[in-house]
Amino acid sequence: MEDSTLTSLPVELILKIFSTLDWRTLLVCREVCSFFRSIVEGDQAQYDIELAVSGMMDGPPSPLTASDRLALLKERNAAWESLRWVESKDIVMMQGDIWELYGGVFAQSSTPDILHFRRLPSKYRNIEEKTWHVALDIHVRDFTMDPAQDLLVLIEHSTLLIRIHLRSLTTGDRHRSAPQPAILVHDFDVRNTHSEHTLKVCGNLLGTLFMSPGAPSQLTIWDWTTGRVILTRLGHEITTFAFLNSRFLLVGAGIEFETLNALCRLYVLDMGHSSNETIGLAADYFCAFLWPEFDMWTTPGAFSIRSDPSPAWQPNPESPLPFSMAHGDRLFMITASLLSDAPPVYCDLFVSAGTFLSHIEAIPTGIRRPDIHWDEWGPTGTRLMRCDRESSPWVCSIFGTKYVSLVEPTHMLPQTLELRDFNQLAMKRDANVQDVIAGHVCNTTVINDNFENKVQTSLPYRLTQRTLPPQHWSEPFFNAVMCSEDSVILVDSTHQHLRILTF
Repeated sequence: MEDSTLTSLPVELILKIFSTLDWRTLLVCREVCSFFRSIVEGDQAQYDIELAVSGMMDGPPSPLTASDRLALLKERNAAWESLRWVESKDIVMMQGDIWELYGGVFAQSSTPDILHFRRLPSKYRNIEEKTWHVALDIHVRDFTMDPAQDLLVLIEHSTLLIRIHLRSLTTGDRHRSAPQPAILVHDFDVRNTHSEHTLKVCGNLLGTLFMSPGAPSQLTIWDWTTGRVILTRLGHEITTFAFLNSRFLLVGAGIEFETLNALCRLYVLDMGHSSNETIGLAADYFCAFLWPEFDMWTTPGAFSIRSDPSPAWQPNPESPLPFSMAHGDRLFMITASLLSDAPPVYCDLFVSAGTFLSHIEAIPTGIRRPDIHWDEWGPTGTRLMRCDRESSPWVCSIFGTKYVSLVEPTHMLPQTLELRDFNQLAMKRDANVQDVIAGHVCNTTVINDNFENKVQTSLPYRLTQRTLPPQHWSEPFFNAVMCSEDSVILVDSTHQHLRILTF
């Protein structure tokens, strides 16, 4: 009788079958028999597992073998875990007052109508540095970009309505996928010089938030490829937003003082089932995540949500990369200023996308607008920490599950760079590996002040610190830090100086 087990198949066919398995199934197969273990311990399967644990995805075919890519990925991970960059380069900040960091490209203005771009290099992913500039026929008030889509989104400096231009990042001309004309007109009055605005891109979606003192904030989501408005929300309480994925939008809201016993909420809007009618934030939402209740002496002030890149982000097709960040878990940092009789207190709430999405997916069909209370999602799914700084304009301190910062005190040398990585899979793998470089923080953070009850949170993270190389007294003193997929950028805004640390 012929052997009907899987092991009787030709080895080439077994390898092909294993190449279709996800990393969790591969780990199960490794325990079946010695033959399967030998396959799983081969370079291809190990590379697939390393990609998954690192939160990365494979790149397009190239002369690099699975063994080559595995070695590069391991070297890159070790460099990040120990904050051992391979190159340091200083550049001067330009005289313009707008800038952006996204998709491995740093951009800044020299004048209101000229933008300069720098593609950041990478040793481990073989990305060469490239610089270019775009001269525009308008004066730019602010902008954002998506290098993978060759997209440049510009807010024209106007005295009345907001005009949003959709251009090519490489040429400055009309974007090939934009409607005709390639301009989105927003009916928000920007004559108030103190108005604030936020632009965010997620695939074909463009989110705009405009805020002006004394007027309701206006949040609009567009399909920028057609010019169609997906949704519009209006309200004084709207302070910040971020894309959870291509369907759900996360919106931060302060307390509505007209409402008794109100709580701060993170609203979730369903962009797939929403009207483009202009309505209030609370009129139609999918669910809401409640903050812990503040005490009677504390009033929450401004909120901000930071997360990078967008959930629909793609690597730049111009560079055939061996691997890049996958569409998996990402970190959200929600910063709140808390006002009381004393000077403002600042808190950072770190939340993984998985925490939000797991609760959203568990909502039964037909249930409308449920409140998800803090005790249900906060204590084990977040990490709430005090911070001693005001919100910095250099806000790009997060990429993927990583958050970078400079350790206090800020006015002493040498300075210390700190990396917190909330990659939960990597932490679980570390538990089974000896000689792990980064330390794990698994204890509980307790905050007693400003809240009605004691707040305890325990989302684990890996912590790495590295003292910056000794500096001469005349060298820059850095007051902010930013993070991209392959770089850390140190900022000395006082002396208009940047230092790019490349991995």
